[in-house]
Amino acid sequence: MTSVTCPTPVIPVCTRGTPMEVKDGCCYTPQCYCQCDVYGDPHYTTFEGTDFDFLENCTYILVEERTSRHHLRISVDNYYCAPSASCVKGIILKYRNNTATLRVVPKKPPTVEVTLNNVTIKPPYQADGLRFESTGVLVYVHIDEIRSYIVLSAKSTLQINLAQENFFNNTQGQCGVCGGASCMRRNGSVEHNSCCDKTAYDWVDDDPLKPYCKPKNVSCHPILPNISPTPPCKAPLCELLRNKMFSQCSEGFDLERLVRNCEFDYCQTLQNNTVCSPLERLADECKKKGFCVAWRNLTNGICDITCPKGMIYDACRNTPVDFCSGNIRVPGPVFDTMRPGCFCPENQLLADPHKEFCVSECTNCKGPLGEPMPVGAVWESNCHMCTCNNQTRTEECWPKPSLPNPICSPGSALISDCCNKQICVEKTCKYNGRTYQVGETWRDPQSPCETFHCTTEGTEIEKSVCPQQICPEELRVWDEQHCCYSCNTTCGVRLSKMTVENCTLAVMLPTCEGNCASGSLWTRSGIDLQLKHNQVCCREKTSEMRSISLVCSGGTATQYTYKHITSCECQSEV
Repeated sequence: MTSVTCPTPVIPVCTRGTPMEVKDGCCYTPQCYCQCDVYGDPHYTTFEGTDFDFLENCTYILVEERTSRHHLRISVDNYYCAPSASCVKGIILKYRNNTATLRVVPKKPPTVEVTLNNVTIKPPYQADGLRFESTGVLVYVHIDEIRSYIVLSAKSTLQINLAQENFFNNTQGQCGVCGGASCMRRNGSVEHNSCCDKTAYDWVDDDPLKPYCKPKNVSCHPILPNISPTPPCKAPLCELLRNKMFSQCSEGFDLERLVRNCEFDYCQTLQNNTVCSPLERLADECKKKGFCVAWRNLTNGICDITCPKGMIYDACRNTPVDFCSGNIRVPGPVFDTMRPGCFCPENQLLADPHKEFCVSECTNCKGPLGEPMPVGAVWESNCHMCTCNNQTRTEECWPKPSLPNPICSPGSALISDCCNKQICVEKTCKYNGRTYQVGETWRDPQSPCETFHCTTEGTEIEKSVCPQQICPEELRVWDEQHCCYSCNTTCGVRLSKMTVENCTLAVMLPTCEGNCASGSLWTRSGIDLQLKHNQVCCREKTSEMRSISLVCSGGTATQYTYKHITSCECQSEV
């Protein structure tokens, strides 16, 4: 074994934050990150530490190299999340010949979805120099070759960390120059730090989904003295940023600006969950200074994290998350910073690095849905009974034993299930996608003259027979099922088509038609008995005079007056 003498480290001056110990072989060297933050609706903090707000909805270049060395480019996709505010929808990261995207999906709870070269992936995943990790709350993209990483939360809090030794004075975009100026235009000119919200318009990125977005050259506004604006409304949850739990880590940090940004976000949207992103931002500053702040329980559930069943939330996890590979326990990757997220309880580990499922020990046993099974468990799978052997830690299965066929009731039938086991099932009838029990009766509007009965023999159809009737549609009286009809032959007004002399137009005129009761009765006249006939006819009851114009011979219009019958009744002949 050869001993190595490490050189005395030179402590660099970081623009933001403090140096981190970076291992180089056997020795540790302090190095700086260039850090850029985007949070809320949205608020930016550049590599230099300049704060500005930018509320537009295009896709913008956050970071790109001025001289291409590592072939890195990071863009942010913004969208209007409120009438006067925009939020981070996701990022597009291009490294060498690969494109990765992180997108916030507004589900309940919200999540971050990841793609690599247009293929959805589930962290942890590593390929082509990119390493993806997730804590269930945050998604990280590490680029180990250039000691850089990007992290996005489901609350749209974004942070970019670039190794200063690899990118010093060689970046441009909305995040500014790593180790240099903040407000730069595309032509390389540098503006005053109060102009970043104007130079940000220069960095529109091509997005086929937003063809209306084009770069703009917006001039800077005059430099005015800083005046604290009066918040437009009360945002009590933003006062949590001033809570004493943050007091140890807010030194050297513009806390009042963060509070104003929090109040602005809330008052623009009137949504309580907008306070979560500024709180995440401050809690992250605390973690970088070595302080853990468990703040979510003070938000009345607004910023709570819902973990999968069996997992617990930890605000500042700094120990590796072990996982199973078969029946072997694999140590998880070491965290370089404290991370919030959903983790397994103490003395448990992940059953699989890609599954949010915790176990007490690793086995090779899998249940019917691929879920891990503990030693000694018994379950049914694919017509077999299985158990997880406590010595081999593998599953052992055997066919389910056969049972004698059951005796079914009259209303049931004997059938085979998927494992060829004979079982009794209640007989039913299926019709038009519905299931009917034995004894049920139903009708189909498409077959009004049929009644359906579910019997033990199946579906029986009862057809109705209608008496033969012939009459116009307007005289038909239908039954309730619209199957049979009778003819209305009672006395009433009927319309008849008539042609008047030599006029060309046929008209519909009312008449009285229908049956009236007629009969005969015997009467006595002296000593004679006489049969008297009582003749009753359908005649007009009421009428009115009306006029009608008809075209007659010669093409001239002739006016006719007629009696228009309005009602009829049965009348005896006098």
